[in-house]
Amino acid sequence: MAIRPGPGDVFQRLHPFRRDHPAALEVVLYHDVLCSWCYVADARLDYLRDEYGAMLRWTLRPYPLRPENQIPDKKQRAVLARHFRRVAREQEGKGIKADLWTGQDPPASSVPPLVALEAALAQGREPQRALLKAMRKAAFIDGINVARRDVQLELVSQVGLDVGRFLERLDDPSLEHDVNDSVEEAEGLGIKGVPALVIGSEWLMQGCRDLYEYRQVIDKYLNERVAPSQTRLMH
Repeated sequence: MAIRPGPGDVFQRLHPFRRDHPAALEVVLYHDVLCSWCYVADARLDYLRDEYGAMLRWTLRPYPLRPENQIPDKKQRAVLARHFRRVAREQEGKGIKADLWTGQDPPASSVPPLVALEAALAQGREPQRALLKAMRKAAFIDGINVARRDVQLELVSQVGLDVGRFLERLDDPSLEHDVNDSVEEAEGLGIKGVPALVIGSEWLMQGCRDLYEYRQVIDKYLNERVAPSQTRLMH
């Protein structure tokens, strides 16, 4: 289940401070394409991608909340639909419908869309992000099962990826292993659900946070860990 935290620590330290930092600070978002709170967190982080620009390097890592290939039963679908309706009340969730879970074709697993994103990464981070947005719109707004291969291929074509190159990567059996390895990697960091944001391999923010909290922690990290000449100017 995705995490929606209550009041408490904004972040936790994963490792002791390090002195070596690349020019661009790496920010890793562990997520699930079909996770309702990941939808909101990612929309909020979009603002920061624009604000910080080249100062931050964003990476997506898969963490399937539904790893088993099994159609959710009626009770599970009701719970999942309730999450969608709850998120629809958030500013970033306007337009979200529960049709994905109340319709006739719910996804059996969230692994296939995550594998599809890994396949898209071979063509670059921006094409991968374009596919993620297209899949999220299809699933959350249009109620379409993006775990289906035919749907994925249609969306890949719509966002301008090379379909042949995408299929070549999609059919690589190692991609699903990479998704599973990402889960082990996340759990090794203490992550128990998504969304989860890892900043500079040192600080961890779990759960969907308000925009100001994300900005506050990233600024804190930059001010404490990055040379002053690299920190952004606040106006």
